[in-house]
Amino acid sequence: MKKLANKYAVVTGASTGIGKAIAIEFAKQGAFVFLTARTEDRLKVVQQIIGKNVGKAKAVPADLSSVKSTNGLIEKVKKTTNRIDVIVNAAGVWHDQGQVYAASVFESFSQDVIIKTFNVGITAPALIVHDLLPLMPAKAKILNISGKFSHGAKNWLPYYLSKKAIEDLTVGLSEELEERDIQINCISPSDTGTDSYKRFYPRAEEKTLTPENISQFASHLCSGDADTITGKIYVMIAGHEPYEAFHT
Repeated sequence: MKKLANKYAVVTGASTGIGKAIAIEFAKQGAFVFLTARTEDRLKVVQQIIGKNVGKAKAVPADLSSVKSTNGLIEKVKKTTNRIDVIVNAAGVWHDQGQVYAASVFESFSQDVIIKTFNVGITAPALIVHDLLPLMPAKAKILNISGKFSHGAKNWLPYYLSKKAIEDLTVGLSEELEERDIQINCISPSDTGTDSYKRFYPRAEEKTLTPENISQFASHLCSGDADTITGKIYVMIAGHEPYEAFHT
C-alpha cells in the first residue's frame, strides 16, 4: 500500500531541489500533487517526470514573494479540490541567478531582498496554511522546511530569520491544531546537494544530504506512520539519522 494513496498535497518550491524531490516522492507514494513555484517551464518538467512514473500532478505557477500571486495559487487549488491532506512549505530565498544572499552584513541587504525572503519564507506559508486549513481533515499533515544553520545567523540574517519563523509557526500551530488532530512538523536539513548548492559551492568538501534523503523522511512525516507526531523539528545531517531539535 502506498503511504499517500488518494491524498491531495500542495508542495511549494516544487520546481527544483528539495521541493522537487518531495513532490516526486509524494506522487510515487500515491498523492495527487499540486506543484507550485515561479517558473512554469520547470514545473512542467517535474509534472512530466511524475506522469512518466504513473503519478498525478498539476502545475500551478505562483510567485510566493507576491501576496496577490499567493492568493491566486490558493484559489486555483480550491477550484480543483475540496480536500487537502498535505501541505509542504519547501520554498525559500537564499540566492538569485547570480549570487548567494550570504557573506553580507544585515544593512547591506536591499529592502527588496529582505521583503522577498520574508514573503517566500514565512508570509506565503502562513497564508497558504491559513486559507487551506478549512479543507484539511483530521490526520492531515503540514510539513515545513527550515535549515540547520550550523554557523549561526551571521551574514545571512534575512534567510535565517525567515526559517526560524517557520519553526515557530510549526510549534505554535501544532498546539492550535491538536484538537483537530492535524499534525505539523518541520525538517531542518544541513547542507543539501541541490543543483543550486552545487552551482554556488562547487568545491564544497563537506558531505551533503541529497534531496532524496529529505524527501523520504518527508514522506514518512506526512503519512499515517506519523499520526502521533506533531510540533517537532527534526535536524537532518548526512550520514546520521534525523534527530529532534530542542526548540526555545
